[in-house]
Amino acid sequence: MYIGLDFGTTNSGAATFDGQRVRIFPLDPAGRDPGVIRSVLYVTREQEVFVGQEAVDEYYRQNVGRPSRMARYYVGEIEMTAAEIGTFVKDVYVLVDELTPGRLLRSLKSGLATSYEGTDIFGRYYALEESIAVYLRALRERVEAETGEPVAGVVLGRPVTFVGGEADADNQRAEERLRRAAEMAGFCEVAFELEPVAAALHYELTVKEPQNVVVFDFGGGTLDITVMRVGGAPAERQIFSTGGVGIAGDAFDQRIIERLLLDHFGRGSTWGEDGAPFPAKYTDPLVHWQTIPELNRPESLRFLELAQISGSHPSRVRALESLLVNNYAMHMVDEVERAKIALSAAHFAAIQVAGEDINLWQPVTRAQFEALIADAVRRIESCLLDMVERSGLSVGEIDAVVRTGGSAQIPCFIEMVGRIFGPEKVVLSSVFSGVTSGLAIRARDSVGRR
Repeated sequence: MYIGLDFGTTNSGAATFDGQRVRIFPLDPAGRDPGVIRSVLYVTREQEVFVGQEAVDEYYRQNVGRPSRMARYYVGEIEMTAAEIGTFVKDVYVLVDELTPGRLLRSLKSGLATSYEGTDIFGRYYALEESIAVYLRALRERVEAETGEPVAGVVLGRPVTFVGGEADADNQRAEERLRRAAEMAGFCEVAFELEPVAAALHYELTVKEPQNVVVFDFGGGTLDITVMRVGGAPAERQIFSTGGVGIAGDAFDQRIIERLLLDHFGRGSTWGEDGAPFPAKYTDPLVHWQTIPELNRPESLRFLELAQISGSHPSRVRALESLLVNNYAMHMVDEVERAKIALSAAHFAAIQVAGEDINLWQPVTRAQFEALIADAVRRIESCLLDMVERSGLSVGEIDAVVRTGGSAQIPCFIEMVGRIFGPEKVVLSSVFSGVTSGLAIRARDSVGRR
């Protein structure tokens, strides 16, 4: 059996195509939509692995509200040279939370084009490829359990430009790393297709005559745009232009945290007898979930205690301390994402995080959110127009614009493509399974027939 597998930054999915019908596999029974599984991995201290919604639920069950205890651990020696004293050996220590029951890994795809190599999880080193392989293996095994057949080959989606892929060499390296991960996960035959091209193949099932289409594939990690011709014989398909930008849903979440939430945790307050500004180094890391744990250090917590005694807003600093030591940070990140998604249907949402010494309630309107991402909107519109120009087609020669991906549901982007091409030409593909379906079609057309 050959499948299409969309390994996304935020969500993933798998499917097959029999020539008439796409079959989306129910990979996540615990999720709201079983055909969509969150791209999340949770590894416990005992090396037990959870994926998807189960990973999130287990993380919350084991971590939210629990105390932390940071301790210094010896990890080895390094040799250093100083001009004044020559070469010497220095012991290296790291700070570890001794009470951590597990590690949550998310947005794994975002590391493929970067220098990130891997991480140590309770004494076992996981290379990035191995972490991804653990996740992909779980998906393969769930497909096999559902069908009773072994999965021999896979067509994996890949973005036009990986997050952090500034050069062609970065993107090629990212694809090779993803290939290795898939092979480690037990896929004997691995092929790739551009994610927006896959979305176009899914859309092609609905057309009766050739069309020029723009695919606007906007997910959690990247925006990919492809202009191509579909609807005729497979040999007549033609890709006119492809491109994109490395900004999407995750970056919008970070923008909300940066602009609206940091004041709840001490930014803008003062501390000490001289009324010094509260240091940004204690709030800036909250913008990126990967850097939040770095704040949970004894020296940081000692400063936060001092700032509560001598500061202008002790309750805000106390909330920051609670966010760190009681592990509410991931809950905050998920709440921000939930509010952002809600703004696609409503004009108002609220971000709420409640717990010991923390009671955050931050309203956000759709107009506020659009103002926060205005620079990204302009950049994306410029990229869209550039892709049409590079295609050699005029705006009037575009027959349809296919929207797919969670971020493509944001109203200001719907308005953008409608304003440029005409609202009657804008087509909503399956939000989370359009790419998955197209990869399944490609799997049947290519991999499965080799």
